[in-house]
Amino acid sequence: MAMERIPGSFRHTNQTREFELYVDPISHSERRVRRILASIQQDIDEGCTALVRQILYQPRELYRLELERPDLSYQRTTILDRDTLTTLLEQTSEEALREQFKFRE
Repeated sequence: MAMERIPGSFRHTNQTREFELYVDPISHSERRVRRILASIQQDIDEGCTALVRQILYQPRELYRLELERPDLSYQRTTILDRDTLTTLLEQTSEEALREQFKFRE
């Protein structure tokens, strides 16, 4: 007896992504980072508070970004390197940086 497929699911979706990763891993990685940053930026635009803390100094600087939306009981933690965090901060308005971001060491 065959298992019934869930409506709206596609068998080949993951295979396509794996193929893209195999053909051009750098482009795939860059698109993934852009999607993550867009998602974080959307959360910030919707009123999320953000706590940024440096968690690793050597050999590469890494930062933990904790996002919280109490109205949705939503928390999210993302690890970013220095360049990616800089890109996020450049995309964020000064008002949001002052009101919604907290930086800690």
